[in-house]
Amino acid sequence: MVKTYSYKLAFFLILSFISIKKTSAQGNVLQFVQAGKVDAAKLAQAYLHPFFRGVGYGMNSAWFNSARAKAPGRFDLRIQATGAIVPISDRTFDINKLNLSNVEAFNATTFTPTAFGNNETGATVMLKNDNSVNFNLPPGTGINMVPSPQVQLTIGLVKESEISLRYTPKVGGDNYGKVSSWGIGLKKEITKLLPWKTEKVIPIDLAIAVGYNQINYDYNIAIHKQVGEEHNINLNQRLEARFYGYNIDAILSKKLSFFTPFVSVGYNNAKSNLGILGEYRVMAAGKKIETLTDPVSIKQNDISGMRANIGFALHLFYMRLYGSYSIGEYRAVTAGIGLGIGK
Repeated sequence: MVKTYSYKLAFFLILSFISIKKTSAQGNVLQFVQAGKVDAAKLAQAYLHPFFRGVGYGMNSAWFNSARAKAPGRFDLRIQATGAIVPISDRTFDINKLNLSNVEAFNATTFTPTAFGNNETGATVMLKNDNSVNFNLPPGTGINMVPSPQVQLTIGLVKESEISLRYTPKVGGDNYGKVSSWGIGLKKEITKLLPWKTEKVIPIDLAIAVGYNQINYDYNIAIHKQVGEEHNINLNQRLEARFYGYNIDAILSKKLSFFTPFVSVGYNNAKSNLGILGEYRVMAAGKKIETLTDPVSIKQNDISGMRANIGFALHLFYMRLYGSYSIGEYRAVTAGIGLGIGK
């Protein structure tokens, strides 16, 4: 059953990576790589900044919708999606603030779209020591929200605890690359562990939850004619990306018949590791041809900070509806639907 739901979600998961695919298409890769190895990494990092943060924030979201743990053996299987809203400040970046060593803005326009900025032509840059070599940076996607879908199975364990599993097999193809993901989360209800019989004095549920998520993405760039070559050759050009994230949350909820509202506060962290790999032949100063190997490597911490959530779970016989709103380094909304047995 999990595998069936995973394949149904595959299309939406791949949509999350369209911006990276655009960056790695033939023309856009060369747009970055032409800047030279050091500057290419800085430009790619700035362009993909909201993508890294949005994916990190989204994959750490929606592990829970209640503090109450399921009874042993009870479960639910859900499909859900989180949209991390890219703030206006992350929809463009200033070329002049990147301290580039090899290229500079061609004219007075120094601001250019990020991956989730407006779908308009990027700023023009040129080689500092040869202004006859210039090129445009990639446009934005025109989308201001980073999607991050999940398939999640939650099972009740003993002693007021539960485990959640996320899994999507490797899916995709040549057009958009291949994506896979997995994650594991644990939740422990602590209401009965507090002193003074808190559950009787204040009729609420309290819990602590942790989660870890990982997304892998691989894209083989189509073989194309290189600068100075008459024929198409395979230089093993590809893009590889790995995203890792974890979160720790304290949850408070109150079950009201079939409706359970909740609030939570916690800490979440996300990291990314992305490389544009292979060999690339580009035009350098003086019309010389330069070969760059593995020109872009980005390893960074994208999200690290507190966040707060408010949301609900709605139980309608065997069906569940979920929703939440999150405030942190990014704002995000989550909606989901699931099937389950028991509370």
